[in-house]
Amino acid sequence: MKEILKNSLALFGRTVVIDIMCLFLVISLLVLITAAFSENIGYEAIGTSSETQESEVLYKHYYADGEDTKKAEYEENGYTVTERKIRSEISKAGNAVYLTVTAVFCLILTVSFVYPKFWQMGTKDSNLVQFKHKTEDKLKGLKCGILAMLPGIILLCVFYFVLRNTPIGIYKIFNFSVYSLIDLVIGSDIYFKEVSFLQFLGLLALKSIVPLTAYGAYLLGYKNISLGEKFIYKKKKEV
Repeated sequence: MKEILKNSLALFGRTVVIDIMCLFLVISLLVLITAAFSENIGYEAIGTSSETQESEVLYKHYYADGEDTKKAEYEENGYTVTERKIRSEISKAGNAVYLTVTAVFCLILTVSFVYPKFWQMGTKDSNLVQFKHKTEDKLKGLKCGILAMLPGIILLCVFYFVLRNTPIGIYKIFNFSVYSLIDLVIGSDIYFKEVSFLQFLGLLALKSIVPLTAYGAYLLGYKNISLGEKFIYKKKKEV
């Protein structure tokens, strides 16, 4: 049990690293998708007074309104006017692309961080069991995965059953590895009190990704089955 707790703690640390990496991935892709699926529709006029040297938003101008006549008036009154672009919202197609791409990349990142460690653990334990140095436990990967996810499961239950006025966005901050999947399951800009029990089960199911990956990796390692080698062998055979 001590070994399982140790491995669970290490796995929990890995999930924290995964969430941090997915945070940067989500933000980076959002910038790219926003540039690709939105456009400049106007600007905010930022005025700096020649007297006080203080800056403020003077007005908003949209290109659809025609020529901007206010800018010249403010400049005549001693303001230095600069523009801050206003972009349109991302289209539905763009949002769908964004959620799908980020979900796939974060899932790949999660599996790549969890799988190798537990595959090697399974291979090592298989040899130890074979020589009677260890007791067989084929559920070891699953146990480690569940224990590693336990803090997140408890947090989800607290938000859903106790702190129901919490915005779903707060929960997503702690779960950037499934940020886009959460949007796909329940959407965004809602509170936990608006989440149905079926949607809650969907959020709970997302917590199974790491345990199932650890379980599958450990079993494959225990049986000394390498998916990479099988894939390479299949490719060579086809050639």
